[in-house]
Amino acid sequence: MKCPCCGYNLPDDANFCASCGTNVSVASSATAATTTSTEGSGDVAQSTTEPHAAPNNAESGAPEAPDPTNACGEPAHFGSSIGNSFSVHQGSNAASHVGQFLTTKKGKSIVAGAIAAVAAIIVAAVVGFNMTNNVPEDTVRQALQNSSTVADGIVANDYVTAQPYDLKNLKIDKQEDESTGEIGAAITGSNKARHVYFSGSMENDFFKTDFTGEAYYVKQGDTWVSLLGPSITGNTTTPLQGVGRISEASESDDYEISDFSSTLDSSNGAYTSTATQDVSYTFWFATDTATNTRTFVFDGDRWKPTGDTAVSNMHTTTNFAGKKFEYTDTGSGMFKSGTTNSTIEFTSDGENGQVAATYSLDWKYSGDTSKGSSGQYYLPVNLSGNLTGAIEHEFGKDNFSIELNDAENQVTFTGGESYATISAGDGESNTMSLSAATNTKYFESPFQTSTYRMSMGTYVEKA
Repeated sequence: MKCPCCGYNLPDDANFCASCGTNVSVASSATAATTTSTEGSGDVAQSTTEPHAAPNNAESGAPEAPDPTNACGEPAHFGSSIGNSFSVHQGSNAASHVGQFLTTKKGKSIVAGAIAAVAAIIVAAVVGFNMTNNVPEDTVRQALQNSSTVADGIVANDYVTAQPYDLKNLKIDKQEDESTGEIGAAITGSNKARHVYFSGSMENDFFKTDFTGEAYYVKQGDTWVSLLGPSITGNTTTPLQGVGRISEASESDDYEISDFSSTLDSSNGAYTSTATQDVSYTFWFATDTATNTRTFVFDGDRWKPTGDTAVSNMHTTTNFAGKKFEYTDTGSGMFKSGTTNSTIEFTSDGENGQVAATYSLDWKYSGDTSKGSSGQYYLPVNLSGNLTGAIEHEFGKDNFSIELNDAENQVTFTGGESYATISAGDGESNTMSLSAATNTKYFESPFQTSTYRMSMGTYVEKA
């Protein structure tokens, strides 16, 4: 049956309307009486009986009816089931009743407020999802700044001084979710990763690199954890200045550099650099100086030299002045043993490797020097005088050869590579291996040509 007040479908044995709460048993009786009266008269007349009026029938045990003034007002129990089970059919009728209700002014106001509230919730949910599901820019920035990519740069440091880079600009261009696959999910605990695309620039004193890159992150709690990357997918490097050195960095560089300079020239996107530097090699016996010049081309990945280093203004300055060397040997002699004492003290250095020195060379036979019956005897050698000469030296190399002459006494000292020239180190002394040849007799014999004194040994520098 239907509720005589609101038309809600009810079971036949229902006493109250599940929608509006009307006492349907009383209302039905009143409606039936009205219908009978009308049919009996044969006239279409309006009943004077109150359709929702219900007698106070408390003594009979019947439920007390609701206030008749509210019998067909707004539903007292909308959507509820009073002594009944809710069915799909009832739900459709309830929806119909809602439709009727929404056409009222009050219903429209409630709906408008509800729509606004729901819209606000949806917007907040969408915004919250985007913010929560996006990897923050600072996370990517920190990962890049700490990476070897930014620390070491993209291009090679072959002819510049290696420097860390600063991350100057970074922006995230796009983010999207990607499946991690079964293996990735097993490892990360997440079946999707955030794929982040970014771009930016980094630079140091020598280069600026514009780059694009990508990284993968997964969310673990409130933290974004890097899966892969960040990695650089594309880059363009522009030199900010010319090369910082002429030769590649090496621990074997044994020269000092001064007055280094380089140019940076660009034409049609091509970059070249010409570098000039003064170099000096310092050895205990000489100092070499020169000017080196070399040209480089930047190919996008590194500076590359073109041709060999041009060397100009080569000059060698000897460092012998003020150095004193001594040689002592007991038991040496051409044929007979004796003692040799010799000194060489350098007094000046000159141009083109010229040097000057004073010397002494003394030898004394260790045995009997008197003239025997055979007519053979030994003579002491005592020589001193002034030496002049020059060194020959391979530029930038720790070697030399030397020749010193005393023309007056016909004495010549020679030495150098053939006699293993040695450079001083900590706790050592500078040395020269020299051979001395003289035109002075040290032995006389009627049976052979007179012999002239010679010696060979290592001269050690004395303080």
